[in-house]
Amino acid sequence: MRLLACLLIALNPVSAAELDTAPLEAWLAKQGNVQSLEADFVQERTLPALRNPVTTPGSFSMQRPGKMRWELGEPVKTLAVSDGTTMTLVDVDKKRARQIPSDSDRAKPFTLLADGALNGNLEDFKKTFELIESRVTNGIYQLTARPRERKLRGNVQWVFLDIDPKTDLLRAMEIRLDDKSSIRTIFSNSRINPTIPADRFTTDLTGYKVQ
Repeated sequence: MRLLACLLIALNPVSAAELDTAPLEAWLAKQGNVQSLEADFVQERTLPALRNPVTTPGSFSMQRPGKMRWELGEPVKTLAVSDGTTMTLVDVDKKRARQIPSDSDRAKPFTLLADGALNGNLEDFKKTFELIESRVTNGIYQLTARPRERKLRGNVQWVFLDIDPKTDLLRAMEIRLDDKSSIRTIFSNSRINPTIPADRFTTDLTGYKVQ
């Protein structure tokens, strides 16, 4: 269905002025008051070579400004941790890690919904994303967007957000990549402004090969 939506949008573009942005604006307004966030999620990875998506549980933590942690797998198999300056990508099984700048192109798929886009207002959001289409399905507001940065768009072609207007919570985010694969992250048990220990945004790399 998402692929069909992309094709229809390409053939019949909708003016951004025609979009219903009220649910998006309500959600963004709530983000302006969020200083920290924790949530569980299930990630669905769809690949052209696979008939069915690969489904993996995980957890997410965020602390402004710029700190975040994605854990994938139970027990954790891979993780991405940012202290606001450096992002560390870790393959637990292979005992390998790579450290990159948090604002680098490789880090951006993890930081698409970072501080700059979520300052609480629509105009800042639109500096990061081009709004393409919106709809409401089963009571959930669904937004189709794409990154404005051309270099990033070469990797992340489409971004889909599912927002619950009743709670102003993000229920799911999907990114469509240039290799025709997609990553859909379905959030649950979101906790707004919890106290998160500082060491949550670091990782012990003892025994790891670091690049």
